[in-house]
Amino acid sequence: MARDRRRRADPHRPRGRPGARDAEFLRCVGVDRRIERRRREVRRPVSRRALWASLLSVVVGAIALLTINLSAGNAPVLGLDLQGGVSVILAPTEAAADEDLLVVRDLIRDELERLGIAEPDVRVESSNIVVDLPGVRDQRQAVDAVDVAGIVTLRPVIQCFSTAPGIEQPGGGLDPAPLDDELPLDDESDIGPTGLRRVASPDPVDAAPDGEDVLPIRDTNESCVVGDVGGTGEVFARGSASPTLEPQQGWGVAVDLRADGEPIWNQLASECFNASASCPSRQLAIVLDDVIQSAPVVNAPTFAGSVSITGNFTEDEARDLARVLNRGAFPVDVEAQSVETVSPALGSDTLRAAIIAGLVGAVSIMTLMVLYYRKLAIIAITGLVLWGMVMFSASIFVSEATNYALSLAGATGIIVAVGLAVDSYVVLFERLKDEYRSGRSPRNAAPRSFDRSWRTIVSANVMSLLASVILFWLSVGSVKGFALYLGLTTVCNLIVYGLYARPAVILLSRTRWFGGTPSEPKTPTIAATA
Repeated sequence: MARDRRRRADPHRPRGRPGARDAEFLRCVGVDRRIERRRREVRRPVSRRALWASLLSVVVGAIALLTINLSAGNAPVLGLDLQGGVSVILAPTEAAADEDLLVVRDLIRDELERLGIAEPDVRVESSNIVVDLPGVRDQRQAVDAVDVAGIVTLRPVIQCFSTAPGIEQPGGGLDPAPLDDELPLDDESDIGPTGLRRVASPDPVDAAPDGEDVLPIRDTNESCVVGDVGGTGEVFARGSASPTLEPQQGWGVAVDLRADGEPIWNQLASECFNASASCPSRQLAIVLDDVIQSAPVVNAPTFAGSVSITGNFTEDEARDLARVLNRGAFPVDVEAQSVETVSPALGSDTLRAAIIAGLVGAVSIMTLMVLYYRKLAIIAITGLVLWGMVMFSASIFVSEATNYALSLAGATGIIVAVGLAVDSYVVLFERLKDEYRSGRSPRNAAPRSFDRSWRTIVSANVMSLLASVILFWLSVGSVKGFALYLGLTTVCNLIVYGLYARPAVILLSRTRWFGGTPSEPKTPTIAATA
């Protein structure tokens, strides 16, 4: 009776059958009793053949990738701060809002990535746009690469003529026509090899009247007399121009009109379609930096929402025209204010310092692992070497397949990932020591330790990968490179650890050197005694 009274008086004692407190705790942490009971059951021995297959797959794969890349002379593409290059500062020619500068920045970055410049760093600083171009040595080349902005104007064509000496004046005008309302040509034979319609031409024009200009046609010996500017490239929606391919018309360009730009375009189109005095040739010139990029014949008085231009275009010509139309959406013109060259020697010094820092950190960590974990450290050291091989090959692939070079920020992400990779082995080794202290043999403790630590390690690496993805998505410039290589190293760590650590620990635990026995334990027997 006294015992029952003490039991009822204790408010902290769990009610119900014995073990209720454990069950409640397991439910709180998300572990079901059946799962926990299965974990306590005796596990079947792991196949030695499967362990060796997993171990050899990652070892042979890492060595093979490294050998192939080294024999081919492949190496990661380095960024501006590691290999040198050119830095260009662009400034708007007139007052510009922050939103306009951001638009120009994005358009310049897209154009540079299209040109194949590895990891161009384009950022807005105050009222300027700073462009870093790694690997570019020539300042003139750098200025030409960032000169992607320009004012695109729309001007009616008065007449065209040839400027080539000794050639009859054909007077050409590009004859792309809208896809929606395209009119057939009267005679297909009057189309020249450059896509110019051959029409009767007046005598060459030496000087244009007031309000008119003589402008050359890009990549031809043709020039045209054009009238006053009737509109700018801002009639087009930003980034909407793209090349198209139709079975009958061939390559062309489709571009959307802005709501406030459609009336301006339709006014010009109506004048040219009706061959008014301001546009007798029915051609509308698309001009960039005083060079006619295209002069399509207008075959419809009005357009609703979009314009399609077709003609004797090649694929490259169609893509170039699409980029010109997208440039016309620049809200403000920019020009180069200063050009600075980052010496390759300075970049090599920075690369050397980054390599030394990484090696010092790796050697320090390996030394501590040897001092603290003794024989177990060989598993961590071998795993880090394999991880480094896989990471080197992955860096080569990423830098060559994308425009993200290995910059100093990316090297920082790799160095940080070394600590994350070591943490995985620390978690495994600590769990292995706990199992050994509880009385289990090394042979029995090894698979248990990996199974119980694997979920923790995966969770930690997934969180690191998720953080790097979010950082890569939200950031720009060098921070994006840090996030990219941090995520890449995390993926490599999961692959190497999953395929290497488990078989390495289990196979090593079965050796006499580790304290285990190379043969399977025999079933104990009980003998009768007299």
